[in-house]
Amino acid sequence: MGGLLQVKNAQQLEQEDIQAKEQAQEANERVEVIDNLAAHVRSCWSAAKTHRSRNRDRLTKCLRLRKGLYSPSKLKEIHEQGGSDIYMNITGTKCAAAKAWITDLYSGSGDRPFTISPTPKPDLDPNIQHELISTALNAVMQTGVPPEVAEQLLTKHEERIKDEVMQESEQRMEGMADYIGDILTEGGYRAEFDAFVDDLCTYPYAILKGPIYRKERKVSWAESQDGSFMPEMTDKITRKFKRVSPFNFYPSPTMSKIGDSWHIEHIQFTPAELATMRTSKGYSGKNITMALVDYRRGGLREWAFDTGEREHLEGKSSVFNGDYDMIDGLEFHGSIQGKQLVDWGIDYEIPDLYAEYSVIVTVIGGYTIRAAVNPDPTGKAMYYKATFRDVPGSFMGEALPEILEDTQNACNATARALINNMALGSGPQVAVDVSMVPAGQNVTSIRPHKLWLYASKQGQTKPGVSFFSPEIKANELLNVYERFERYADNLSGIPAYAYGSDNAAGAGKTASGLSMLMNAASKSIKGIVRNIDINVIEPLVANLYQSAMIDPDVPNDIKGDAQVIARGSDSLMHKEATAMRQIEFMNMTNNPTDMQIIGMKGRREMLEEASKTSEFPVGRVVPTLDDLIQSLSAQPQPEEGEQDAEQHA
Repeated sequence: MGGLLQVKNAQQLEQEDIQAKEQAQEANERVEVIDNLAAHVRSCWSAAKTHRSRNRDRLTKCLRLRKGLYSPSKLKEIHEQGGSDIYMNITGTKCAAAKAWITDLYSGSGDRPFTISPTPKPDLDPNIQHELISTALNAVMQTGVPPEVAEQLLTKHEERIKDEVMQESEQRMEGMADYIGDILTEGGYRAEFDAFVDDLCTYPYAILKGPIYRKERKVSWAESQDGSFMPEMTDKITRKFKRVSPFNFYPSPTMSKIGDSWHIEHIQFTPAELATMRTSKGYSGKNITMALVDYRRGGLREWAFDTGEREHLEGKSSVFNGDYDMIDGLEFHGSIQGKQLVDWGIDYEIPDLYAEYSVIVTVIGGYTIRAAVNPDPTGKAMYYKATFRDVPGSFMGEALPEILEDTQNACNATARALINNMALGSGPQVAVDVSMVPAGQNVTSIRPHKLWLYASKQGQTKPGVSFFSPEIKANELLNVYERFERYADNLSGIPAYAYGSDNAAGAGKTASGLSMLMNAASKSIKGIVRNIDINVIEPLVANLYQSAMIDPDVPNDIKGDAQVIARGSDSLMHKEATAMRQIEFMNMTNNPTDMQIIGMKGRREMLEEASKTSEFPVGRVVPTLDDLIQSLSAQPQPEEGEQDAEQHA
């Protein structure tokens, strides 16, 4: 049965027509604003790309030096001259050794690279202070205690309560450190940090990004009534961490450190990933759909690329061969006026339309697919930068391959000369007087027992064929090469004996002397570790700490006022010596006299710290303080006569 026919008068039809025109106009204005926002981001990216183009060759050169490859122009020059094109990859060895050294320091036994310490001198709650003062006044009035004695008691109790508050705060922050450690583990921090260190030892700068909030589908198994397990699918917000390739990071031309100005990251999406974002909160489903349509029509391919040699050096196929199936995007981090954000329809309250807000904008081609206010309370970007060697006032530092470039070139030239000289001297050189060679005689080949025929001229005693060998300069060239190789040790701060070479001379021939040399050589690595501590680990963990403090799902018993402190290069460098000193101290105090001083509680604290360093399961080996007190209380106490007998004995 058909539906009822709806009848409208002329006024209603006119009103609907007006509303449709208003909606169309609003949609057009909205698209225009979005396009303006995308145009702003692309304008910034164009400026950053032009600025970075001057340094793009630096990144490519560093990667080439790390892999031990000549530049195309240098290789062409070598082939034109003839001879060997051997490459002595000292730079790659030094980079690998530096990475291994740094990662070894941060992957210690049971050590977190950070600590969360409570406020050094916590102030007492005003209510507790008022209660203490009231108790002291009552004691003076009721018992007649002199005021100066009451003041001493008040001070004593105040210090005791502060100590108890400090101990409780330390326990809270230990729980907070464990919570943040779990976030880092689940977010893939370790693998990304390893890649970050690899960049640090290769390029003028390295970038680590995080936390990145993502919705992931998790599978949990619930036990049913019959004892079987059934899968349950849940959506969970996770925090991920990511190493950002220096090739994909475009700083502002005026940026000297992250946070000074805006920056852009070149990101990539698969069509499937982009399609799933249409229904995600904060994303523009309409613009994503338009971007996907353009992509399927052959657009949005390679619009953000500016190099092809990088892909060749990284072992990837060229993106210009027509097989590129990724969608390029730009992620802008900077400040934008509030009015633009309101016009775009951002889901955030903008109190001041003309103030600048720290935002994150994602653009694909000419479409803005996401614009959000930075979730960090301080407005800081979630990017962290470190360099192998800082250059004051510059965003880029000095890369290890750049430090070794001249020495690497000298070693390569010496090695090529050595190979060419040995090749020339490996066999005889033949000089033939062609005027004395009979017609048809082949003088271009040499074999054993060959007969050389030549017609001597009258009065000439010199044979028509003579043999000679070029002088081999192998020893001299080897000495030059070894001199430059040792010079590379001094320039890089990474001596060969630090990664197993037996070429240590002088003091390095003895165990104590080698230890002294290793300690001196570690100073350069300490500086790099300190750079990572200050610029990466501390701000990253501080970001996670602030997020945990404002997260209502985080238990309150691990929250509190605290500060994040990186473990520091000195602590990490001497962790093995610290473990040995802990064992020595525990052995030294393991006697009746010292046990009376430190008590069982103090001994438990020592065992707990030693267990953490030794990778023992602390929770299963060392009892908690409450369990220890309960265990001691359950033990029978010796009678008074037995105590007197033990004292006299």
